[in-house]
Parts: sequence; C-alpha cells; structure tokens
Amino acid sequence: MPKKSKNQAVAFERQEGFDLGEINITTGVLEDIAAKAASEVEGVIRPTAKGEGNNFFRFETSSLNAKLKQEADKMRIDVYIKLHYGYSVPRVAMQVQDRIKEQILFMTDLVIDQVNVHVTAIETDSSSEASFFQLDDEMIEEVEG
Repeated sequence: MPKKSKNQAVAFERQEGFDLGEINITTGVLEDIAAKAASEVEGVIRPTAKGEGNNFFRFETSSLNAKLKQEADKMRIDVYIKLHYGYSVPRVAMQVQDRIKEQILFMTDLVIDQVNVHVTAIETDSSSEASFFQLDDEMIEEVEG
C-alpha cells in the first residue's frame, strides 16, 4: 500500500472583495479527511487509531489509506480500503466516492475532481468463518452418508 505523500500546501482562490490573508491546507489534512470520510461508510472496515495525542484523524494505514495527487488545477484522491464480507463492492465504492467529495467540499470548500477507490481486501469475522466451515462439513457429510 502506498505511503503518505509529502505534505504540500493547497492554496485557496481569493474571493472578490475579501483579502484577509492566505489560507493554505496541507495535502495531509485532505488525505486525513478522505480517510475519515471513507471509514464512515457502512461496509468499510474502520481503522484503529494511532496514539498520536490530540491528532484523532491519524489512522493505522494497514486497513485504510488515502493519497492526494494534484495536477494543474485538478485534484485526485486514491483511497485504499478493506470491506466486510457481504457488502456490494460497487455500491460501497460509490458511497465512498460521494462521501469523500462531499466532506472535503463541506470542510474546505475545495472540489475534488476524481476519487479512485481501491478495494484491497474483503474480510470476514471469525464467527462468519466458523459458520462457512460448518456448512461445508455438513454438506460433505450428507454426500458421503
């Protein structure tokens, strides 16, 4: 899975009549917003938080990671997620795309042009795995018996 990109400033365009100073947001902040937004979608495995003091947006990158790429006037986010077994991959991916675009627009007034969702794994919990194995054993017993 890719590492976090270097933090670069993303500048805001000034609105006419307002000149109170500069506003810059680092790419790391946008990546953290994207990761948090993706983790809130049902079906996405929520990452465990790292112990970094008051910075509650930092996540363990093994289960969810977001990377922002800026080219000319366009911004693209690649988000890497794991899903719980039983959820529709295309449906969850579309919800992740919508949620990320919505939250970044709401929190920063920046428009993300593209959100690419990369599903890296589908995970089952231990109780689900047990029922699958029991079902397989029962089916084998019926065929043999």
